[in-house]
Amino acid sequence: MGMAAGQARLLSITQRLNDNELKAQSITRAKTRLSDSMSAIGEEYIEALNRTQLKYSTYDAEGNVSYQKLTGALLTEYSPLKNQYVIVNAFGQAMVSEKDASNFENSSSLEEFLEKYDADAKDWYTNLWYRMNGNDDSKSSASQQSWAILSDADMNSSKWIQYALQSGVVTLEQAQYTEQDETENSKENIEWKSVTYTSALDIVEESDDTDLAKAEAEYNLALQEIQSKDKVYDSQLKQLDTEHSALETEYDSVKTTVEKNMERSFKAFS
Repeated sequence: MGMAAGQARLLSITQRLNDNELKAQSITRAKTRLSDSMSAIGEEYIEALNRTQLKYSTYDAEGNVSYQKLTGALLTEYSPLKNQYVIVNAFGQAMVSEKDASNFENSSSLEEFLEKYDADAKDWYTNLWYRMNGNDDSKSSASQQSWAILSDADMNSSKWIQYALQSGVVTLEQAQYTEQDETENSKENIEWKSVTYTSALDIVEESDDTDLAKAEAEYNLALQEIQSKDKVYDSQLKQLDTEHSALETEYDSVKTTVEKNMERSFKAFS
């Protein structure tokens, strides 16, 4: 091999070595991004494992308990064997349903208000009247300051009530009976007491199985994709490493040949 041809060959090999190293660097960066993605989906999966759903427990006449996703309606609508709650906003107002608000606005007295409900729910809505109106049986002119309407959409949304309670946007009050004697009337036997949702015995936190199953499926799919790409990158890096070693060997061989040719040429002209 002549010197000119040898030098050209060395330049060609050097270029291929540089290209080889750039490709290897690019693949290495891609593997790093895969590692970052793996960490991200791992964090999302862990977050899903820790995510809970607020649920409301109710009992039937036989004492059997059942659980439903918590909503404002479950907390505030009448049903036998339930504790009575109101949702309270930052202004201290009881947040009532559109129906209860309409019934209250169209009643001039407790008696008229109760006529709009079943007789079995008398005590429940008597308690609500006094929470909305104060201690008077007749409509108070300032009563609207004590309550506000919660839309039916939010009242029936499990996501809304969970966010509102956990973020402190709203709190709860529970109607609790006080000690009574023969001279006391019903409105004096009930006291609305502030309670935290975490201390309410009929509100529980459970893993959100739906979100967990979805997160697990997404995690496994992403993991398979990442592992598949990582194997391809490892194969490419191995191939590049083999090519790099071969190029280095060829470079050393050509370089040795060129140096010997140069040495013989110098001897010929000396």
